[in-house]
Amino acid sequence: MVRRMKIINDPSDLVPLLQIFSSRIYRGVYDELSKGWRTLEELKAVVDGNVEEALKVLKKGGLIETQWRMPENPGDAPVKEYRSTYSLVTANFQCSMKHLNELLNVAFMPENILEEFNSKIVDEIRKGNSSIIHISRDLGLDPMFVKGIAKRSLKLNVKGQRVEIAREEEI
Repeated sequence: MVRRMKIINDPSDLVPLLQIFSSRIYRGVYDELSKGWRTLEELKAVVDGNVEEALKVLKKGGLIETQWRMPENPGDAPVKEYRSTYSLVTANFQCSMKHLNELLNVAFMPENILEEFNSKIVDEIRKGNSSIIHISRDLGLDPMFVKGIAKRSLKLNVKGQRVEIAREEEI
């Protein structure tokens, strides 16, 4: 088991962690990866559900690392394998109870409601508005809420005080 510590200095970084550990599938994939290196096929054999999506969520949360496994038979292609990056967490932040409430709402929000907010944020970005402050003002939302949505969404990335549309990456 990896013995590294994830340090959380921004309260919005709780959103992906809460999302991961509140899902049976995501947690199952994380638990398997904490035991050692596993390929996608090995994970699919032991975890029921959408393993690819779980890997994307874990990657976005910064909780997995990858490497290539060399094939046993010459001529076969190498296979990507994964393992968890952190086994410990420490949090060092301060936020208002209002902001904590906003982040908890985002973390446990149903997918259909999350998608509505995603669409609104993506529309703002396509208009040329990528600043969290400006997006929140234009949509009438709290900036912490917007940042939490972007941290949870696989379609958005947070870069400093800006939100960007995420590129489709392979896991």
